[in-house]
Amino acid sequence: MDIEAGKPVFIEELVEQSGYIGQTVRATGTLHSYNPTTDRASLADGQYAVLIDTRLLGVMQYHIGQTYQFIGVVASAPNEAAPELFDDARCSLSIVLQARVAREVDGLDMAVYRKSVAALRRFLDGTEEAQS
Repeated sequence: MDIEAGKPVFIEELVEQSGYIGQTVRATGTLHSYNPTTDRASLADGQYAVLIDTRLLGVMQYHIGQTYQFIGVVASAPNEAAPELFDDARCSLSIVLQARVAREVDGLDMAVYRKSVAALRRFLDGTEEAQS
């Protein structure tokens, strides 16, 4: 069984666009909250936040306010999703990222990261057109 690499997506894309359910993605943002009892975290980028299911990650020490990158599969969120994790952020309580990999990437320049993801997408779009 092959494990898919996570497609880089931004949290606002997960929140505002449908169609990611079942896809393996890589989301990067600031850890807003973590609850070890429910194995749930929230990851924020600007005014957007997404719920992260951390059950598959095992015991980790998380640092609220640090930048993290999670790779996992987007799934429909169960009705138990806790809106108090999000305060006033724009979020989607209908999806959850079931993380299988997490890493702290504190110090990552998000502006440069956004530009590199945009350049990667342009390159891949151009490559796909050339192969057609």
